[in-house]
Amino acid sequence: MEISDLHRRLMEEARNYDASALTRAVLGPYRDVVLMQRARYMSYEQISATFRRHGIAVSPAAVGVFCRRHIRTTDLAAARNQAGDAKRTAPAIVAPALGASASGAARPAGGRKGPKIARDDY
Repeated sequence: MEISDLHRRLMEEARNYDASALTRAVLGPYRDVVLMQRARYMSYEQISATFRRHGIAVSPAAVGVFCRRHIRTTDLAAARNQAGDAKRTAPAIVAPALGASASGAARPAGGRKGPKIARDDY
């Protein structure tokens, strides 16, 4: 009898479960707000703090999961372009091609050292 009573209570709780209580589900109606905040380069912590100030408890981790699941990078780029806030980055400084390093050993193209190869002949 006790098992069936437990089963009944668990089933009742499952039926009454409110998915909107999840913090990520709470952010659903505010997708455009989160998109604009991310377009303005706000961190997950800053977004979380903003929502907390307005009475919505959400963790920075939940904001991050929401952003990765519901905000595409193309939407983010479009919002940044639309707002005209795209961060202006300095042009990349291209290092001159290195023929040999300071130690005299030749490096592959790109200036990086190659992988070290294990030697079997001791």
